[in-house]
Amino acid sequence: MNDWLVVLSEDNWEICVREGLLGLGRNAERRLNRMAEGDRVWIYVNRKYVDHQLPRVQELRAVARVTGPVRHLDRSPWKPRGEQRFTVARPIAVERRCAVPLLGVLKGLSFAGRPPAWGIRLLDAPLRLTAEDVARLELALEAGRPVPGLGR
Repeated sequence: MNDWLVVLSEDNWEICVREGLLGLGRNAERRLNRMAEGDRVWIYVNRKYVDHQLPRVQELRAVARVTGPVRHLDRSPWKPRGEQRFTVARPIAVERRCAVPLLGVLKGLSFAGRPPAWGIRLLDAPLRLTAEDVARLELALEAGRPVPGLGR
């Protein structure tokens, strides 16, 4: 089993939860095929809306599990980002929802590198996480407070 970090907007993440699917934009099939059934996915929400830079959210919102193979969709349930349409997805099951500020932790993960490189690397998510990365995320998750309505 591998752990991955995925970056989404809040509006599209809520669609993922509703549909039980993880959809990505450009090169989605290649990117989603990095993951395997049973892999764990850490969901980082960077902003509120897919088509706006602001407002920023910058929180860990969930931990999910990949539950099936890559699928091509006839119609995308997600909001487009410019010319990007989200028509390739993988089934997921959300194991835990949260709202944990994560920006500081992200900058210290193995993929981050020197500023501003860490943010650019997020564009190629999912990013495979090391055991040390996962330990840092688990610490951040445990340090976060329960959020009413989201569960722990």
